[in-house]
Amino acid sequence: MSVLVSTTYGQVEGTVEDGIAVFRGIPYAQAPVGPLRFRPPVAPEGWTGVRPALAYGAAAPQPRPDGAVGDIFSPGHPTGEDCLSVNVWTPDPGASGLPVLVWIHGGAFLFGSSADDLIERGAFARSGVVTVTINYRLGVDGYLFVEDDPDGGDYGTLDQIAALRWVRANISAFGGDPDRVTVAGESAGGTAVCALLAAPAAQGLFARAIAQSAYPDPLLSQESGRIIARELKERLAALAPDLDSVGEVRELHPEYVLQAVKELFEDVANRDAARYGPEIAAQMNPLMPVVGGAVLPERPLEVARDGRLADVDLLIGTNRDEFRIVFALGMMSVADELVDALFEATFPGRGAEALKVYAQDRPDASKVDLLAALETDRSYRVGSTRLADAHAAQRPGSTFCYRFTWPSTAFGGAIGAAHSVELPFVFDALGTPMAEALTGPDAPQRLADDIHRAWVAFIGTGDPNHAGLPEWPAYDGDTRPVLELSPDHRVVANPGGDELALWSDTAASGA
Repeated sequence: MSVLVSTTYGQVEGTVEDGIAVFRGIPYAQAPVGPLRFRPPVAPEGWTGVRPALAYGAAAPQPRPDGAVGDIFSPGHPTGEDCLSVNVWTPDPGASGLPVLVWIHGGAFLFGSSADDLIERGAFARSGVVTVTINYRLGVDGYLFVEDDPDGGDYGTLDQIAALRWVRANISAFGGDPDRVTVAGESAGGTAVCALLAAPAAQGLFARAIAQSAYPDPLLSQESGRIIARELKERLAALAPDLDSVGEVRELHPEYVLQAVKELFEDVANRDAARYGPEIAAQMNPLMPVVGGAVLPERPLEVARDGRLADVDLLIGTNRDEFRIVFALGMMSVADELVDALFEATFPGRGAEALKVYAQDRPDASKVDLLAALETDRSYRVGSTRLADAHAAQRPGSTFCYRFTWPSTAFGGAIGAAHSVELPFVFDALGTPMAEALTGPDAPQRLADDIHRAWVAFIGTGDPNHAGLPEWPAYDGDTRPVLELSPDHRVVANPGGDELALWSDTAASGA
């Protein structure tokens, strides 16, 4: 059964699937090609008649990650240049005032898409939430720093803002309330949410924010952007010596750019601070939002500490074992004998003490497990905690923090409560192929019920509490109450506080 909706650019035709109206591949901007490459997104041209919105739009051009990561997270549909589109799931396009979720996918700002079998379930729409997922430019196209361009390094962020503007202008036609928009994401998507909290052009486009497993501290400086731009130019010169610029190679040999970017990501993982500087070496991500231009004049934490973040409710948290997936899946390997040196490099003069602190609550942990805990904090928990502290000080009573602690049985149980394992629970999509790849079989449905209901409650009201949870208190920076999400939910004051205290005078990601 088909269903029609009128947008500001023309009518679109979707389908009704199990009682949910679904619209796929609606453009929110023109294809960023030719003169529109490395430029802010441009509004789409309108159309006459009815435009079919039956198939997903292309995912942004991207390399395929190696191994299990690529198997789990690479798009299951084509990539392409004309990638700036949204998908909408709505329980009733004839309704009005429904809460809205805008989901920004993760993938290190390098891979991923607006559609996977978790999203395809449509669980939020079945729970009364109009759901929008977006594609945005990735890698070089989205985050290459371009000298003398005030938007350089942030085209992907501008895409996300353009998608939010499309939602603001059109979501009422799908039954949603433009004043009840929650922007949410995980990993790079959660980091994008943190950037949007500080982006002047995004203010007023959403009322609530959810940042899952974000790495907001720091985003890249312009100097780091310059380092990566030079590095890419040198790598591409070796592949295409007859061309003078990254832009020329991108137009004529896009496969060279994807190859160079993939190799660059692999090289940055070696943390060569002499080559890339301490910021990139610590963050291990060479292409992500750049701070200092028109889009992001300041770092989110700087804005937060001055009390100037977006005036929105915030749900933020991390997974207990974020980084274990990196070692368990072979994305990075470290010999046991090097772990002591890595702790010492992180905490100069205090490395042995810090290692003991991390070991005291993990009596059976291997050296690599302890390093994974350190990297979990460096990459995710410290920055997220600092942002929560600042947001709670700016807007008391509207910050809620979680820590996901259920250990996955996938990969022989080696990954624990790893990065991304919470996603099938948030989307109430246990049993799908992507979910089972992350959780293993027989993951607890009651936990999915509880987590999904909490997200729905927050999206609707700004408060994630519901009858299936213990009372979840609003967060404050003094007592730091955090709800541990597991089959036995419990509120813990400042979990891992002795470990967090080690970072009090240390920059989480080296800036």
